[in-house]
Amino acid sequence: MRRPPLVVIFVAILVIAFGELGGAVLSQLRPATTRWAAARIAANPQVHGLTGSPEYDDTVREQTVFATEAGLSFFHTHAEGTGLVLFFAATLVASVVRPRALRGVLYALLTVGALFPLGYLVYAFAVLQLGRETGIEIAETWVLTPLGASAIVGLIGLAVVLARREPAAAPGGR
Repeated sequence: MRRPPLVVIFVAILVIAFGELGGAVLSQLRPATTRWAAARIAANPQVHGLTGSPEYDDTVREQTVFATEAGLSFFHTHAEGTGLVLFFAATLVASVVRPRALRGVLYALLTVGALFPLGYLVYAFAVLQLGRETGIEIAETWVLTPLGASAIVGLIGLAVVLARREPAAAPGGR
C-alpha cells in the first residue's frame, strides 16, 4: 500500500486540528464570541439595517449573532469531517490509482475540497462585516460552492476509478 503525499496528509491533519480549535472556541468562549459579534454589529449599524427601534434591532442583532455562531459551528463539524474524508480518500487514491497525472489531479481536487470548512469562517465574518444576507451570499458563491464542488468532483473521480477497476484475484486461485 502506498501513501498520499505528505502535503495532503498535513492538510488533512491541519483541517482536523482547526476543527477541534473551532469546537473549543465555541464551547469555552461562547459568551465572549457573542459579545464580540454584538459589538461588530453595533459598529456597522447601517450595514445591518439597524433603525434605532429596540424591538426591530434586537431581532436583527439576534439573527446576525446566530448566523455568526452557526458559521463557527458548521466550521467545527465540517472541518473534522472533511479532514478525515481527505485522509481516507487520498489513501485510496495512493493505493488504487495508477496513472501519476490522474493521482495528482485527484489529490489536488480532494485537498482543495477539504478546505471547504474555511467557507464557514468566511460566512461567520462576512455576516458581521457585510450584513447577514450579503455575507451569506458572498460566502456561498465565492467560497463554499467552489470548494464543495472540488470535493465532489474529486470524490466522483475516485468513485469512477474504483468502479472501473478490475476485481483482484481471489487468494488460492479461485
